[in-house]
Amino acid sequence: MITTVCLNPCFDKTVSVDRLLPGQVNRIREARVDLGGNAINVAVVARRLGLEAQCLGIMGENGATELTALMDHEGLTHRFLTVPGGHVRTNMKVYSLDGQGVTELNEPGTQVTESILQEFTRIVAEDTADSDMIVLTGSLPPGCPEGTYRDLINALDGKKCILDTEGRELELATKGADPFLIKPNLREMEATLGIELRTMRAIRDAALIFVRLGVQHAVVSMGAMGAMYISADKTLFAPALRVETKSTVGAGDAMIGGMLLGYQIEKNMARAFRYGIAAGAASVMTEGNQPINRSDFDALLDQVRVQEV
Repeated sequence: MITTVCLNPCFDKTVSVDRLLPGQVNRIREARVDLGGNAINVAVVARRLGLEAQCLGIMGENGATELTALMDHEGLTHRFLTVPGGHVRTNMKVYSLDGQGVTELNEPGTQVTESILQEFTRIVAEDTADSDMIVLTGSLPPGCPEGTYRDLINALDGKKCILDTEGRELELATKGADPFLIKPNLREMEATLGIELRTMRAIRDAALIFVRLGVQHAVVSMGAMGAMYISADKTLFAPALRVETKSTVGAGDAMIGGMLLGYQIEKNMARAFRYGIAAGAASVMTEGNQPINRSDFDALLDQVRVQEV
């Protein structure tokens, strides 16, 4: 069983415009709304790849029925605490068709209280008894104190935890807990450490900072440049696969889902790395925040090339 933890789920609304003009009226050409929240995305990808997965989380009561229906449609097992009076947030991705890129407008989410967090921590500890791996990822809603991810990992009593976050939460979790794997992207790694990372050696050395603090494995995704895997005794690099990119939303979540499958098959995270590369590439081939297609993943897996550096 794989469990993912989603403290701040959302609806992902993706719209496209001919050209984004700040301060002016922009006509939307296409729009779609998908199930959102990093941990939900990971769980959906894991299920589509054939793994048994569940998602635990917190959400506002307004919009909960609609969000639950989307999770049910994916066949996802889930258990969410609802916050009375709260709203499930909506995150908007604006695609400018002239090549400007994507502009994201993300709502903060519903305020949570200490008592809700305490109850949720109890639920997580209780409902992960049979879980082989636990994924903690995504933004935290207002009301969460610093070190929320650290405290959740410590409450899980030695379970293998994958952490995908940045900044202070990443710092505190790696200093005060022992994540099995961290998966920041390059921008997140640079922002957390406050330095520019322009070479593979610099990225490796940055990841080793966290490895020396007790992290067993680190994967740094670098978009079109590919990705790196770093542990105490091995560094691997995989170039990005050449695929038609329709949307990069959720690619990092898909990479984690792929590595979960790879770890179940290979029993080795370094060998599982290439499964993550294939899943991330399959993800960008779908529009909006749609999960990957298993057939795309299977076709890409043999194309992944991993080299030791």
